[in-house]
Amino acid sequence: MKRYAPLLTVASVAALGLALLMVNVNGDPAPRQEVAAAAPVADPAPTTALAPGPAPEPVVEEPAVTPPAIAEIAYAGRSSGNEVTVAIAVKDGRAVAYVCDGKKIEAWLDGTLEGDQLSLRGADGAAVTGTVDEAKSLGSVSVAGKQWPYAAKGVQAPEGLYEGRSGVDEVAERIGWIVLDGTQVGVRNAGGNLGPAPRLDPEDLDGVTVDGVRFSVTAVTGDDQVVGR
Repeated sequence: MKRYAPLLTVASVAALGLALLMVNVNGDPAPRQEVAAAAPVADPAPTTALAPGPAPEPVVEEPAVTPPAIAEIAYAGRSSGNEVTVAIAVKDGRAVAYVCDGKKIEAWLDGTLEGDQLSLRGADGAAVTGTVDEAKSLGSVSVAGKQWPYAAKGVQAPEGLYEGRSGVDEVAERIGWIVLDGTQVGVRNAGGNLGPAPRLDPEDLDGVTVDGVRFSVTAVTGDDQVVGR
């Protein structure tokens, strides 16, 4: 009997250790799962009510600017290549003009001035169209089948446009003069025969005598009748 005591003691110790192991395994709680803490949700930023701003001002269109009406004025100038000289007289919305080269080309024209727009017509397709202001007139002149741009400045007597008329042996004669910058250009029309005009003294409009024929001379204004007579 004494020979088996150590074996029993070892067996008893082993059984006791196994029992303690089972108790520890069964007694521990289940492993805990780590739960990530949720990030705090920030409160939405408070909404600030904006005070209504002033209503936009309505867009006001500027009225079209109408050039001031020109009551009465005279212009004198030349075509771009100096082919012809041009004189224009305006009065109360009416306009007359004379175009000549001082030799064999001439035309008398009449028409209108509406705002700053000039429009005149004459015989055989003669025409003057352009614009005007208080200082100048710019546009285009057509005469004798040709057309040129022109530029004319506002002038005062003795510069301007003059006309002489007479009748000899039932043949009407007419002279046109343009006085500009101390010079004068004109054409004498004797029943369709054209030639250079005689010298005019714009300071003495009592008349001009040419080849013994007396011409009455007048300074032409915009409301004169110059076409069709």
